[in-house]
Amino acid sequence: MSNVLTVEQRGGVALLTLNRPNQMNALNGELVAALGEALARCRADAGVRVVVITGAGRAFCAGADLIESAVVTRDSAAFRELLLSWKSAFSAMGASPKPVIAALNGLTLAGGLELALAADFMVASSSARVGDVHANFGLVPGGGGSQRLNDAVGSRAARWLMFTGETLDAEQARSIGLVHDIFDADTFVDDVWAFATKIASRSATGLAFMKRMSRPHAITDDGLDLEIDAAAHLVVGPDAREGLAAFAEKRSPHFTAVLP
Repeated sequence: MSNVLTVEQRGGVALLTLNRPNQMNALNGELVAALGEALARCRADAGVRVVVITGAGRAFCAGADLIESAVVTRDSAAFRELLLSWKSAFSAMGASPKPVIAALNGLTLAGGLELALAADFMVASSSARVGDVHANFGLVPGGGGSQRLNDAVGSRAARWLMFTGETLDAEQARSIGLVHDIFDADTFVDDVWAFATKIASRSATGLAFMKRMSRPHAITDDGLDLEIDAAAHLVVGPDAREGLAAFAEKRSPHFTAVLP
């Protein structure tokens, strides 16, 4: 397996660690492919009862890899293909009969939040910070965020989080139902192992049925594909161009696009 993702297994728990700490675990093609492969192995392995996804270093995932994105965001068709690869990997988390937990060890932004939202729920380090932030750059979610945020926090809180582009600390994220448990930053990994191992001690068939029965019906392929189409359309527009340029130049963006 690629070294951009590490896998450790004990006590029925598989810990998948995004391992690009120098890039704040930003999602590139290699990492997304490795994640998809690891999830498939975990699903097929009877010894794995719970899957936990976390990040190495000070970030869970800061979103899309900017070097890769600089190429694909110039072309809507290429960007759409990138997002379809995300959809495949993220949807595998929901399709698995095994609980999948996102353990937010640090900064979790944009595509990183969308990855976390694809899990069954999130736990966080006390030092974690979480936000959608697409609006800050003239972009919209493309990894399922506009669909799964509604399920996580309700439509009004989802709109607030998307429209404002705010970044929340762990307690703020818990207050709106985005995060369900917070563990101390100093003992985070050990606490997550213990937490996941407790869930892994439950009946595997019972967990699978509970996951299937509680699956959110509002999240559909049509909805996810509509989001991808919108993201691919807007990414080549003037506001996205300005937002990405402003980010690269470390300045505030000035958006000028108007509704047709």
